Amino acid sequence: MRRVIPLLGLLLLLCACGTGPSASAPEDSRRLVIFTARSAAVYDDAVREFERRTGIWVEVRTADGTLPLLEQIAAGDSGCDLLLGAAPDSLSAHGDCFAPYAAPLAADIPDAWRDSEDRWTPFALLPTVLIYNDQLVQRNVPDSWADLTGVAWRGRIACPDPTVSATGCTALQALLLALPGEEEAVLSAFARNVGGVVPSAAAAVNAVADGSCYVGVTTEDLALQAADSGLSVTVVWPEEGTVLQPDCAAVVAGCAHGDNARAFIDFLLSSEVQTRMAEQFLRPIRDADSGDLPPALADDPYGAGAHQAELLTIWRSLTAEETA
Repeated sequence: MRRVIPLLGLLLLLCACGTGPSASAPEDSRRLVIFTARSAAVYDDAVREFERRTGIWVEVRTADGTLPLLEQIAAGDSGCDLLLGAAPDSLSAHGDCFAPYAAPLAADIPDAWRDSEDRWTPFALLPTVLIYNDQLVQRNVPDSWADLTGVAWRGRIACPDPTVSATGCTALQALLLALPGEEEAVLSAFARNVGGVVPSAAAAVNAVADGSCYVGVTTEDLALQAADSGLSVTVVWPEEGTVLQPDCAAVVAGCAHGDNARAFIDFLLSSEVQTRMAEQFLRPIRDADSGDLPPALADDPYGAGAHQAELLTIWRSLTAEETA
């Protein structure tokens, strides 16, 4: 019943190819279109169970990074009802695209992680972590953000592309929060060491696991899943601390299936789904303050992304110089 359709760049295959739900799809009122850049491990079980319980037909459209999805939504007429899996810093740059929704169970979410206007709803907490290939790196392992700017890792680091990946943006913010110095100098030192600019946090894990790169930046859940599956990946929580980003869902303003999108958010916050998230190495948002959290680099999860556009301009300039 569910459809999963990848996006290529900014182009939705569903729209470009003229293909749509099959003839067996239910009437329009029983549909839900989700955009996400998160791995299927995050959403697949929840989507299947939601469909089974509600009879709502869910179509999932995917992309390698969150930012192209946000741009598609901002352009209008995207067909999206719900954006699933996005950080507040990226969402805040497109805040007008989303309709406020105060989910009943959101009252259980610590205030620090909620948007003051309820334009998006956190469902999990995602620390940004470092990883390294433990077959290739056995001495002087990287254990800090400062290590990522040292010459030892020149050309050896996999980083999600900040121009398409919210995790990549978060990595830049973490570096600037953790390290002293001018923004451009800090980012320049890091950019020189990046040997693999990859499209997503999942791709960074793959690059480290297969030895293409020795060190990477990714999200905690993907790193722990990789280590648990037996890949040659060791997870590091940087000694300076890290950025703790809520992973959020947001209802698109003026969407066709708003009630179904809100029902899916309610389902994500249910005790059953929150428990399943913990089993998948996610940190359920309703228990976000009860676990052993790594030290946070910023108390305000929304403040770190306040000058995202400026950071991306610096990053594009630096990476253009590296490839020139």
